Order: sequence, then C-alpha cells, then structure tokens
Amino acid sequence: MAQFDLFGNPRSKTYPFVLDVQSDLLRNLASRVVAPLAPLGKLRGKPLTRLNPLVSIAGREHAVLFQELAAIPAKALRSPVGNLRNRRDELVAALDLLFTGV
Repeated sequence: MAQFDLFGNPRSKTYPFVLDVQSDLLRNLASRVVAPLAPLGKLRGKPLTRLNPLVSIAGREHAVLFQELAAIPAKALRSPVGNLRNRRDELVAALDLLFTGV
C-alpha cells in the first residue's frame, strides 16, 4: 500500500474508488486517509478544477473528491487497482488548496 494507490471502495457504490493520500512514512498506522472518486455522470454540479482533478479509470472519467476525505481501516483496502503517482503535483496542489487555500 503506497501513497496515491487507487483501490475499489469497500464501503460505497456511489464512490466506486478511493485514492490513498496518506504519506508512506505513516504506512504502519491502522488507518489510511483516502479521497473518494465519483464518476462524472453521478456528480451534482461541476467539479472544481483544482480541487477535483479528473482521472480516467477503465475509460470512464472520475473526479477525485478531496473535500470528502475520510479515514478508513487499512485492512479494508485490498489490492490496488492502479496508482496515480504520476499525477502527484496535481494531487498535492488539490490538498494544499483544501487545507491552506493556496
């Protein structure tokens, strides 16, 4: 399990995926901080460009909903279905906007 690993969401069909945003330095904690992803067609309104980066999963566009961060037990996350490490700068910028407004 690594930062920016993408997992099937064990708790919700509305948000079929979650993105692990927790630092790898804290990998031994019993919980992980995740951001849910929602298919664009299921969102109310338009995603905010900097706060909700769009990613394609299996040919379908999803928005990362950083404003919906949650902690879930690490053991609830099974095998990753992908990794968004190549989007690190964009993902960290969204977290910066959420927490600092910058």
